[in-house]
Amino acid sequence: MFLAVLLASLLSGCYSFTASTLPSHIKTVQIHEVEDKTLDPVLANNIRAGVLDMFKSNAGGVRIVNENANADFEMTLLSYTNKPENYNSSSDVETYRVTIRVSVKFYDNVKDKIIYENKSLSADGTYDVAKNESEDRHGQARAIEKLQDLIVANALAKW
Repeated sequence: MFLAVLLASLLSGCYSFTASTLPSHIKTVQIHEVEDKTLDPVLANNIRAGVLDMFKSNAGGVRIVNENANADFEMTLLSYTNKPENYNSSSDVETYRVTIRVSVKFYDNVKDKIIYENKSLSADGTYDVAKNESEDRHGQARAIEKLQDLIVANALAKW
């Protein structure tokens, strides 16, 4: 729960788009559950929570609905890795790199066309165990933040 709150608060300040940057006919969006191919439902839920928060905080008059939306936002969590990145002189791991790979599809149901799609989008985040940072609290949060920035930047370029 703490991680979800932390991620939501981190992600809420990362984006600045408004309803005016969306096509004017899009008044409602359905954010689907993240399809999870990694068997890490907590991570999938945290990614979805970040997307939900992003829309709720920054999309102005666009409402999030559970059905019959003007647009659908779908994501699949394709892979997740957590690997050592740097070692100290004693061969102890100092930093790790978390990498998240997803596919994203934002579909305009009114005009029956894809607004944005990327079948293999990845982002990473490092964390430093020497500074008492952790995989889930620091590495995943940084990777998710970068992932959300990429999605928004690429999707906005298409709008």
